[in-house]
Amino acid sequence: MKKLKLIPFLALAVATTLTACGGGRERPREGGFLSIVAYNGGYGDEWLQAIAQEFTNQTGTRVEFETDSLILEKIDEQLTGVSNYDIYMSHGLNWQNYASRGLLANLDDLYDTVVDESTGKKFVDRFSNGAPELSRYKNENGEEHYYKVNWTQGAGGLVYNSSMFEKYGWEVPTTYDELVTLCSKIVSDTNGTVTPFVWAGGPNSRDYYWDYVIYEWWAELEGVENFNKWMTFQSDDGTYSNSYENFNPDGRGANFKKAFKMWHDLIAKNPQYSNSEPYGTSLSTAQTDFYLEKAAMIPYGQWAKREIQQMLKADFTFDVKFMRTPRVSAESDYYNFMVGFGDSILIPENSPSKDLAKEFILFLQTEWACKKFVELSEGPFLAFDYSSFDMSDLAAKDKYIASMIEILGDSVNISNATNSPLVIANGDTDVCCWINNTRYYNDAMLDPVAYSVDRVMNDVYNAAKGSWARFCNAAMVS
Repeated sequence: MKKLKLIPFLALAVATTLTACGGGRERPREGGFLSIVAYNGGYGDEWLQAIAQEFTNQTGTRVEFETDSLILEKIDEQLTGVSNYDIYMSHGLNWQNYASRGLLANLDDLYDTVVDESTGKKFVDRFSNGAPELSRYKNENGEEHYYKVNWTQGAGGLVYNSSMFEKYGWEVPTTYDELVTLCSKIVSDTNGTVTPFVWAGGPNSRDYYWDYVIYEWWAELEGVENFNKWMTFQSDDGTYSNSYENFNPDGRGANFKKAFKMWHDLIAKNPQYSNSEPYGTSLSTAQTDFYLEKAAMIPYGQWAKREIQQMLKADFTFDVKFMRTPRVSAESDYYNFMVGFGDSILIPENSPSKDLAKEFILFLQTEWACKKFVELSEGPFLAFDYSSFDMSDLAAKDKYIASMIEILGDSVNISNATNSPLVIANGDTDVCCWINNTRYYNDAMLDPVAYSVDRVMNDVYNAAKGSWARFCNAAMVS
């Protein structure tokens, strides 16, 4: 990294004097500095401030940044106009669509950059779990280029009150059967004052956090190769028109059905294992109940600790950890659903500072930046390979971070991030894996008999068959 004269660091939103009413600039802004926007979610912004400051210290480049929860509403206008930013970081960015329209910078040279002169390792070699394959797009001329960088990796599943587990002598379950036994024990040991789980299916619903657990069981039952093949949404012959058969509960969807049945048998059929009426419970109420130790576990993603503390404006008074999701079989490996693995870092084609933006992204893959992100976001990881980093100092300071390190290093890591044209054209919420984003957790909890496993899986299959022609037409595939 080159050394330049130090310029004071600015932790500011981009100046509004050049901003048009619609959110884009009225005229091109100056180059020579960096402007970054990151999604304002559960990671906080201290990590971005610290990394930007150090980048300024090492290069002299001025960095302006902000976090914003409305990125997805603004980005199209920004990319087609004159963008306020040189780097976007967010979940849910439809980057393939932007790439097809020529709105994103070609990142081939970034991926080809040597980052370790002693080994010849390039930037493309710095990622974990095949992230570069998810960052390429083939244009209408048949040319394939890199247009994004994966932002994060982490865990999905169950966060638990480890102090409570120690108090009552509860063993952390390693299998589904042990989890079933534990839930009964929690209720009996606490005389029903503590529920095994608290979850939010009501306002600002997060019932889909149960997906993370189910997907891990599903991938274990399916096997990694078949699970990844399933996520292409292709038939065995490589076509799409009949690949709704992926959802056939008596065929390719059988293991998805088995995984859902495990949830249904444990949760839907045992209301005493959850907070009262979770289908009407808001996220903030679920977070508060977990904080107040009314439940031993909460389904969540890697941002749980930070987000709950931010919402309550208070630190936990007990130790929390992320649990390795109990396995279907004791003979199996642990599986981890990497929530956020499809999240993106983008450089707009209209940026006047593309080279500086690439330099900043190169800085993100350094050991210092990777560890600083984990430390200040309190658990989530950047999407790079951490295997050569000494994480013992962070593990010693924070048991939650220590549990995240264990999960990512001791699991078969899977995700539903995919470049399937069906998902690109129609959105992951509508296709992957509840059709038209119709999930059945609340329905099954309200009436597990009416919404039996067979009924739910047949409904999903029929919805897939009824929607598939529309999905294929949108994706222009057959």
